[in-house]
Amino acid sequence: MAHQTFWKPEKKVKEKKMSSFGRSKKDKKPVPEWKKDILAHHQSRPGSKERGDFPKEVIAELIEESNGICECCKIAEGTTTHHVYPRGRKGRGVKTNGLRLCWPCHDRIQTNEELLQFWISAFRDKYGDRFWFDEQDWGEYNLKQEVQQKADQEKQNRQQTLNPVKELISSAAGRSLKAKEVRLIEMMDDKQIAIFETLINDIVRVEEKHQVPFGYGHFDD
Repeated sequence: MAHQTFWKPEKKVKEKKMSSFGRSKKDKKPVPEWKKDILAHHQSRPGSKERGDFPKEVIAELIEESNGICECCKIAEGTTTHHVYPRGRKGRGVKTNGLRLCWPCHDRIQTNEELLQFWISAFRDKYGDRFWFDEQDWGEYNLKQEVQQKADQEKQNRQQTLNPVKELISSAAGRSLKAKEVRLIEMMDDKQIAIFETLINDIVRVEEKHQVPFGYGHFDD
């Protein structure tokens, strides 16, 4: 039987739908020039893998300082550069995180958590906390510290502002404030606190004005 080709309707090419601004809905919005600069700067920063690699100059310094000998067994030739704080835990390829070892010692430390912690403790004593940080880590850490310190200072200033109000209310009520009352006061903004403080002061002054001093007033015979 001869091969038969069945007729197929001609496929129509659909026109792209255009938005009201004359741009195709699938077309990406052009990136502003100022944003391109930010993205280019961000992409130029090394990734986690690159930051974990020891630069050649760092390896050369470590070899020179160890005299080419394994710093663990002190016998064999140091042929590898070990991350004291593992790169899998974001230990960077910095000099303060490098240890020249022979392969057997390298393998033993890699597979023995107790031995690994020994060297981490030794390097922490030698170089200080976060000895495995690189420059980018320190920048991010210092920024977080600054933000945290600013938040703590703002919280302290806020408490110093609220304490007189709490004491005033507690004195007027003749008792210590309950936890839910303290939370209610702390939820107020500065403007509300100022209005509330003025109101409490006015109430206290009115009560003091109406109090009868001792030794005056009407007494029965």
